[in-house]
Amino acid sequence: MIATVRRARGLQGEVRLPGDKSISHRALMFGAIASGTSRVRGLLVGADVRSTARCLRDLGVE
Repeated sequence: MIATVRRARGLQGEVRLPGDKSISHRALMFGAIASGTSRVRGLLVGADVRSTARCLRDLGVE
């Protein structure tokens, strides 16, 4: 199968997923590199995820 994908001009929307450690880390990291404000709901709050959030804040992410 051959698929052609064209570059999107932008991406906007909302994704709802259950709390999961790996997804929570990724959500924080994607939010950190996105322009504008990102809202993450249902974040799994554990020591690892809090540590990731702290590291991102230490790097200057608000």
